[in-house]
Amino acid sequence: MEENKVVEEGQAVETPETPTEEKTYTQSELDALLQAETDRRVSAALKKQERKNAEKLKEAQKLAQMNEQEKFQYQLEQREAAIAEKEKELALAENKAEASKILAEKGLSPQLVEFVVAEDAETMSSNISLLERCFKESVKAEVNKRLAGNAPKKGLPLEKVITKEDFLKMSYSELMELKQNNPEIFESFTN
Repeated sequence: MEENKVVEEGQAVETPETPTEEKTYTQSELDALLQAETDRRVSAALKKQERKNAEKLKEAQKLAQMNEQEKFQYQLEQREAAIAEKEKELALAENKAEASKILAEKGLSPQLVEFVVAEDAETMSSNISLLERCFKESVKAEVNKRLAGNAPKKGLPLEKVITKEDFLKMSYSELMELKQNNPEIFESFTN
């Protein structure tokens, strides 16, 4: 993090930027930099507010030029558009909930809901089917890839013969492995 030391005008200000380059500011230079940044931010905020005000003014002028019937019709259209938007949002939320439930039933993560949710049930259903099919194909391909690799060989090599002395020198874990993989050999030494 860069640290600046503010000092009285005429004194040097140390700013550790790089070891070879030292930049110094007087108090008036620092004040000017801060004022420039503040002006830039205030100007941006004022422009944004002016755009909003201009839109509101334009809307008010539009309404002022209308007669009562046109105003009523315009306001009715605005309300209908707002209601339609809310209905769309509600339908989408219901579809997300339904899609999450369907994904969970199919054994897929409900977190995938964003990939399948749609405005209508038919599209959503086809999206879920496509996702399920692709997911299962990917899992199957990965499983087959891993199964195709060289599997570790369990048990002892066929050419090695275990003597009673070898059996007695085995550790507990080696004995359990022998019992699990070659129970006949294990039984022959334990009887």
